[in-house]
Amino acid sequence: MLRITFALLLALGLAGPIKAETVAYVGATVHPVSGDVIEDGVLLVRDGRIEAVGEDVDIPADARTEDLSGLHLFPGLIHAGTVLGLTEISSVPGTEDVTEMGQINAAIRAEVAVNHDSMLFPPNVAGGLLTAHVVPQGGLIRGSSAAISLSGWNWEEMTLAAPVGMHVAFPRSAAENDDDDDLNLINEVLDQARSWSRAMTAWREGDAPRPSNNDQYAALEPVLDGDVPVFLHTQGERDMNAALDWADRQGFDQVVLVGGPDLQHLAGRLALEDIPAILNSVHTMPPRGWEPYDEAYVAASKLADAGVRFAITDGGSAFNAGNARHITFQAGMAAAFGLDRDDALKAVTLWPAEIIGLGDELGSLEPGKRATFFAATGDALEVTTQIQRAWIDGEEYDLSRDRQRQLYERYRERPRR
Repeated sequence: MLRITFALLLALGLAGPIKAETVAYVGATVHPVSGDVIEDGVLLVRDGRIEAVGEDVDIPADARTEDLSGLHLFPGLIHAGTVLGLTEISSVPGTEDVTEMGQINAAIRAEVAVNHDSMLFPPNVAGGLLTAHVVPQGGLIRGSSAAISLSGWNWEEMTLAAPVGMHVAFPRSAAENDDDDDLNLINEVLDQARSWSRAMTAWREGDAPRPSNNDQYAALEPVLDGDVPVFLHTQGERDMNAALDWADRQGFDQVVLVGGPDLQHLAGRLALEDIPAILNSVHTMPPRGWEPYDEAYVAASKLADAGVRFAITDGGSAFNAGNARHITFQAGMAAAFGLDRDDALKAVTLWPAEIIGLGDELGSLEPGKRATFFAATGDALEVTTQIQRAWIDGEEYDLSRDRQRQLYERYRERPRR
């Protein structure tokens, strides 16, 4: 019975520690993201969920009060595409689980490879990054991604959603070659997966024998059925258009386009077809030598002006994982070059939550959502802002776990000569 109960809790996403209490956070400037800023606001949390937010919130008699006067409350940052949790020390191969061998890796599940004790989690939490969309790398069909909380005892407890999407690297040569070998391989695998899926359906209905087990095809079945979106990883403008054309021919209804500054050149199409995007790195050089210096800096504002829903990331490489929290500075740069400040904040909170299917759970401070937020000294997009406290599902995170903070405190008190 105990095992059954635990399994049910896992299925409901409640297997982690639940703090059954009511807390009223008062005195802070609250930034809901989904609405206007609330001066001297109240955030009421009950059992790990936000119950109310506003200026005149009735505080229950049994609620514990936390005075956050002088601070600013923000929803936790969400990284829309990272290998955080899959990488630790680049020079130690045993700690690297980012890239898989082979071209077809549909059966790869990112969540099962997450190192729940990663030393890279605490400094990122200390920077306000409380949720990550973990994406596998390598090959043409890379596997399925997962949304994880940056706090938990194991990967099962940390996983918020899986699979979030199937990741496909669109071959760069396919935009110029109708008979590209890599694209032909992807098409062949998808066709075989469709045939396998039809055979499985016939078996389930009792009309045919069961086909042989195939983990690759089984992983692709929900994608072909339209239940799991396809994240298309692309490079330049030409590749992006070709990738979207290919996805349309394949009949994929749910597509997310992942790419660099050239996304701005597809803003009209993305808005018209209601395709969300993940903008990889605002802090980058212009893709072509003849382009202006701010080509990457203005990409976000061009997407927003067209009405595209997008998230800003740092590109998601293993090199960037330790500083994944710096996506706020990418968003801040975009704001300095034309992106509305409110949209810049949404690009690292609410919009990534919506893109990865957690818009009802995270990304803004609204009743019913998870109490995952942080308290800072000022604007979350400013480099000089310091994050004082953080909570994940209502549980306060011990920021002293941050090794970088520990070293700072140690050497701050070093003997002076």
